[in-house]
Amino acid sequence: MTNKKHLIIEQALHLFASKGFESTSIQEITDACGISKGSFYLSFKSKDELLLSIFEYFFSEISKRFTELDALQHVTPKEKFHQLLIIQFEEIDRHADFILMQIREQTNPLNKNMTELLASMQIQHHTILHKTFVDAYGKDIEPYVADLIVMVKGLVHGYIEIILTHRQQLNTHQLSAFLMDRIDDIVASFLSRMPEPFLSLPMLNKNLLQNIASNSPKKVLLQEVLDCRTNTVDEDLLVTLDVIAEELKKDKPRIPVIKGMLANLDGNEEMLSLQNQLMVYVTNQRD
Repeated sequence: MTNKKHLIIEQALHLFASKGFESTSIQEITDACGISKGSFYLSFKSKDELLLSIFEYFFSEISKRFTELDALQHVTPKEKFHQLLIIQFEEIDRHADFILMQIREQTNPLNKNMTELLASMQIQHHTILHKTFVDAYGKDIEPYVADLIVMVKGLVHGYIEIILTHRQQLNTHQLSAFLMDRIDDIVASFLSRMPEPFLSLPMLNKNLLQNIASNSPKKVLLQEVLDCRTNTVDEDLLVTLDVIAEELKKDKPRIPVIKGMLANLDGNEEMLSLQNQLMVYVTNQRD
C-alpha cells in the first residue's frame, strides 16, 4: 500500500468514526490529508471504494498479526489460541467507533467486491480456527472442528456485542483466558462422549464459496489480474500475474499452475483481495 493510500485510509477512518460515512465528504477527507481531490481520485474511484479498502486494511492488519503469532516458535499451541482470541478482541476495541458507525448507518455497499471480501474473510477465519483447534487439541478433534468454529464464533460474538454496544472496557487477557477454559470444557465433552458431528467444514463454507463464485466468474477474475498488473512495477509480481492471466485466458486453466503462483502474492497488501479471490476460484475447480 502506498503512503498516500495509507494516509487517506487513516484520515477517513477517523472522520467516518466521528462524523459518520454519509456525513463525511471527500473534500473533508482531502483537507484532512492535505491533498487535492484529483490526488484522492488517483487512489480511489469513490467513497464506496475507499470504504472497501478500509475493510481490506482491517483484514490485512489482523491477518498479519495472526501470521506473526503462528510463526512464534516458543509459544505452545494452546497459548497461541489464547493470543488469537486476544487479538480479535483488541482489534474490535481499537476500531469500535468505526464499527458502530457501520452498524448505525448500515453503509456497507453490498456490491460484488464487498460481498466477496466479507465471504473471503470468513473462509480464512475458518481456516485459521481449523488449524488452531487441531494444533491445540490434536487430530482427534478434527471431526468436530466445524461445530467448534460455530460455537466459538458465537461465544466471541456475544462479548464483542458488549464491547461495542455497552462500550465497556473488558480485560481482554482475562476474557480470553475465561473463554479458553470454556473451550477446554467443550472439547473435553466432545472427546469423551464422541457424538456424531453436526456440521462439516465443506458444509460451513459452502454458501460462502457459492456466493463468491457467483460474483467472480473467470472473465471478471482475469480483469482483476490485469488491473493489478497495471498498478505494480515489481518484476517478480509482474511475472506471477502474467502466468495467472495466461491460465485464466484458457478454456481450461491449469489449476495447479495457479495454485503454485498464489504463494508469490503472500505478504503483499495490494494483492490481498486478488489473492483471496484466486484462492476461492481454485477451491471451486478440479485440477
